Amino acid sequence: ESWWEHLEMALPQLCNVGLSGAPFVGVDIGGFGDNCTGELLARWVQIGALLPFCRNHAAAGTARQEPWVFGPQVEAIYREYMDLRYRLLPYLYSLFAEAARTGAPILRPLVYEFPGDPAVRALHDQVLLGASLMAAPILRPGQTRRVVYLPAGTWYDWHTGEKHVGPAHLLAEAPLERMPLYARAGGLVPLGPSLRHVDEKPLDPLTLRVFPGDGEFELYEDDGRTFAYERGEWRRTRYILRQAQGQLLLSWSREGRFTPAPRQLVLQMAGLGTLALEDDAGPRTILL
Repeated sequence: ESWWEHLEMALPQLCNVGLSGAPFVGVDIGGFGDNCTGELLARWVQIGALLPFCRNHAAAGTARQEPWVFGPQVEAIYREYMDLRYRLLPYLYSLFAEAARTGAPILRPLVYEFPGDPAVRALHDQVLLGASLMAAPILRPGQTRRVVYLPAGTWYDWHTGEKHVGPAHLLAEAPLERMPLYARAGGLVPLGPSLRHVDEKPLDPLTLRVFPGDGEFELYEDDGRTFAYERGEWRRTRYILRQAQGQLLLSWSREGRFTPAPRQLVLQMAGLGTLALEDDAGPRTILL
């Protein structure tokens, strides 16, 4: 239903389904039954854009809930988070490949990554997308800030780059246009260009958001259309990030027979600036 209570209930429900072996999970953005409001749709799309299964869908006989129905502010918020989803497709596609290969859930409760932390065992209103991104959605009408729990380690505000050290609770500002979203230190999050549909343009440039720390990520690619990946037409690029003695090293190597078109690799490093280079096929190690 188009209820705030069902938005909140969806998070543990989807995490439980993912842990049960069905990673392709999601709920209808805005809710399916009853009538949605502009505020509820804005808050729902902020987390809905990160769900493995993402769609706005409503029952016949309910009020229209296309984003433009609720005015320019809600439409702009909806567009921003749909743009984020399209840019995150390389990250999401790689998580789907990991799920197919290992059974790991795509949407994860915090206890999945931090099993030794008693503070997350019953925490139901924050979720992880893969190991690197943590969302803390707004689940109450009129709310413009919320308490966020950060497990042990360093975390970066996705929107501002501000660094926080956990374990800690913080009061995060969350005006209607902003959902608190954090990246874990060592996180490597591949992004594509802004798209209106998945086939609009190739993955060029490939942007890699780098959050200083120790971490790894495996980018998976294939042609996105056929079953050629079953014959080995895929490519996995393993990125490894290491921080020691004030230096940050990024290395990568590749396997598989799929070869994407030539493209640029843009490294966006939290607190360190941006570096652009040709994304060649060979293994490399660079000092950031």
